[in-house]
Amino acid sequence: MLFPAGTDPTTVRQLLLQHTFLPLVSVQSTHNADVLFQRQCLNDLLSVLQVFKPYGNNARYSVPNQRFKITNSSLITRTYSLFPVRFEPSLPELMMVHDASSSPEKLKSLFSISSLELLLKNLNQPTSISARPHDKLYLELFRMVISSNQIVLFDTLNHPVSQIFVIDYHTDTLDTIRKLIVDFRNYNFPKYFQISDLLIHIFVVYDSQMVLEQDVNAYQTKLQTNLSVSSTAVPLLMVASNDTAYVKISKLESATIEEEVQSVQLQHSKELTENDTHLTLPKALDTVLKSRCHEFINRHLIPHMEAKLRVWGDLILAPKKSITGRFFSVSRKLFNNNSSSDLNQTEKSQFNHKENYYHRSSSEQAIRKLADWSLILKDFKYAYSTYDLIKKDYINDKAWVYVASTQGMCIISLLLTQTQPLASDTPPQAPDKNTLRKIRHDIIEPYIDNLSYTFKSRLNVKTYAIRAYLVVAELLLSMGMMFNIPWWFGDLIENYYLKCMGEIDSHLASSAENPQVIRALLYERLGYSSSRNHLVPGEFKWLLSEKHETLPKREVKEDTQEIADEKEATEEDLYINEQKLYANKPNALVGLTRFRKSAAWYLLAMREWLELKDKEYVRQLMANVSECFEVSELTEEWYDRPESLLGVIKLKLK
Repeated sequence: MLFPAGTDPTTVRQLLLQHTFLPLVSVQSTHNADVLFQRQCLNDLLSVLQVFKPYGNNARYSVPNQRFKITNSSLITRTYSLFPVRFEPSLPELMMVHDASSSPEKLKSLFSISSLELLLKNLNQPTSISARPHDKLYLELFRMVISSNQIVLFDTLNHPVSQIFVIDYHTDTLDTIRKLIVDFRNYNFPKYFQISDLLIHIFVVYDSQMVLEQDVNAYQTKLQTNLSVSSTAVPLLMVASNDTAYVKISKLESATIEEEVQSVQLQHSKELTENDTHLTLPKALDTVLKSRCHEFINRHLIPHMEAKLRVWGDLILAPKKSITGRFFSVSRKLFNNNSSSDLNQTEKSQFNHKENYYHRSSSEQAIRKLADWSLILKDFKYAYSTYDLIKKDYINDKAWVYVASTQGMCIISLLLTQTQPLASDTPPQAPDKNTLRKIRHDIIEPYIDNLSYTFKSRLNVKTYAIRAYLVVAELLLSMGMMFNIPWWFGDLIENYYLKCMGEIDSHLASSAENPQVIRALLYERLGYSSSRNHLVPGEFKWLLSEKHETLPKREVKEDTQEIADEKEATEEDLYINEQKLYANKPNALVGLTRFRKSAAWYLLAMREWLELKDKEYVRQLMANVSECFEVSELTEEWYDRPESLLGVIKLKLK
């Protein structure tokens, strides 16, 4: 039995961890450091951030035998082969970009749905310089929806974990670096952002042909002694212009929708070359940057996050969980007899209903960051318990946007916990029926309903609801396939895909009659998920294989086999009924699969692709409905009539 082809939900789950739940590192470089990199790469328009940004994705740009050790809240150390980071502009620059596009009081949309549709249509064009194969289009859609560097008050995932200053060893003095740090700390950050949690780090760039390594080590010691900041040395080997050892890296690596839209607009305004969309770096620099980024993450970033989590857990979370801490928390709210100075501090720690935020010094903001950082460090179970705890405080304070965001993270962390391997060689354990009922009826369904109401009705930002629908549907699909329980969440997955499609269609209402790449991709995903939504028990899954005609040989006892061998074949045993009608599929599967429903979704997807003038891809999708229909030629069957959808598609493909 032929299963429809599609993107594995495990791959989508990994994409989520690599592009959303990872630390954000802001980068600021001096002019001299930029000049040094421009000389190294023979490109006068290059910046340090452009060079660093791709190397945060250590899934693609990795060192040999790459390993990252992370210790969770239970003091259990696990080793991971990947721990990507996002290199972004400095926090003041990010704040200015987002504040200029919308007023600070109004929550900005995560992404532009119109721009997303435009980008996907551009990626589908073979003539486009950034064209993608069709099997990668859904991954691109998912990545664009979940990728954002927008800083918001109710979510700390996009708050920088570290601030990196890239300086030139030859020209930038200690006083220059001190001024950079002081100016950064004196910036008027939002009241909800805690700057003391940042790891300040220095990347010292130098020409290895002019300076000895011992001198650079001495310089790093001065930085640690005088400024109390850690540092990493980055040696550059100046190359000759005729050197051919270069690597090419895309400038749009992990780009947001806004960044890719700018690239498309440039492509339409002028003829872009490969140099406009790719960086050309010396191979020696490529090797050095991979090594130094790995060293920074392993030696500085992960230990810094682990240390902060231990401090917050001991000083803030543990007292809050205790019965005594809960009693005094209620007493302070009901019987506040503090002095004026204590009262001011208490007011700062509470929710600001006028401006809709928690102050940076409040325990609620620290606990939210504790949960987010635990999720980044893949301690999903601890993150879920922390989200669930702080959600109750948000509800008491009627901080609805915080409640909605935390409910979404509760669902995500819970589903990631269920599908996380217990150890490197131990797969996750399948939950029992009571746990599954609680996950669905007590957590997922009410939380999704509430957060979608908050984002759509209270805040008028439907893109947050769209992202929640898509992420939860993919995680449920991954969980159902992993434990062979797709029937538990099949209707829920379909419902969330359809809600996501409905929100997008309502936004693109003026072009509702026109074909959409987003709609076609979601129809395909609905077809894929429906084909996996079968009721076949695990021990009978062999019936779903393509060679289901060959039945496994039955096991018989030895004495039974001997009797059968001794028995002489009679004329009745040799009789074959030539008129007998054989089933074209095992009777045991009747009513247990959803291939006809899957085929219906794929037919709707093919209709969209036909209207998008992509006949070649429609021919490829025909294989996904071959289990239910004859697709090689027109037949006399009812489904090939001219008024039926499949008949229309076959006629247009002629």
